[in-house]
Amino acid sequence: METSLQGRRALVTGAASGIGAAIAEAFAREGAHVAVHARSDERAGPTVAAIEAAGGRAFAAAADLRDRAAIGAMCAAAIERLGGLDILVNNAGTFIRKPVAEMDLADWDSMVETNLTAAFLATRASLPAIRASGGGASVIFVSSIAAGAYSAGWGTYAMTKNGLNAFMHCLADELGGSGVRVNAICPGWVETKMAQDAHRGLAADLGLDYKTHYAQNMRANMLGALVTTDSVADIAVFLASERGRHITAQELTVCGGCLPGASAQPEEAAEAP
Repeated sequence: METSLQGRRALVTGAASGIGAAIAEAFAREGAHVAVHARSDERAGPTVAAIEAAGGRAFAAAADLRDRAAIGAMCAAAIERLGGLDILVNNAGTFIRKPVAEMDLADWDSMVETNLTAAFLATRASLPAIRASGGGASVIFVSSIAAGAYSAGWGTYAMTKNGLNAFMHCLADELGGSGVRVNAICPGWVETKMAQDAHRGLAADLGLDYKTHYAQNMRANMLGALVTTDSVADIAVFLASERGRHITAQELTVCGGCLPGASAQPEEAAEAP
């Protein structure tokens, strides 16, 4: 299947590790020039180095996503260095699981700022370049199946992902006339450090052995599969390529066939601010 991104210019937020890094590396393998966002140049370094070692082109684009002014400046600098922008992936996010009674305002603000506001600001700052790229441009949001998994302790996170999906649908309608496609990828549990950390907390709350709970819950899907970051990156490449030319305003779930009753999950928030 031809999914070439040769000559395309991409910005991927939260690309220091996890899903974001996998997407950035997959884009570069397909020929894209990639701006690798992270909190600092040092954090972006391993992803940039991996891309360059494989013969691709990439550079660091640093910004703390809790600094609203820094987001616009980062996008502007990245677009200038790329010479335009064809693909924007809003992947960065953060996850805190607490019941409402224990969720303080700082926790709420952290998730809203990173999961929603930062995605909005990066998108708004990138719109002139995305529109100027002409037909075939793509905006991708990394959301989560947790948007529809209503479980105790997940309220704020689920709310931000619901909001992200709603924003995606409205943006798709707004940009459709310009030939720009807008979609969301909604992963289930993906094997990452964040998933491991989340399962430690879940296991402790339930009084279960962490290793056993992790091994069972990570494969609690119809395929019994351990979903890895490359599975999500493959979908991102498909959506950004000519193969996805008529796909827009969609939420594409990557979870191996989620089973009812399986624990809700966060997507890999590869670069929390």
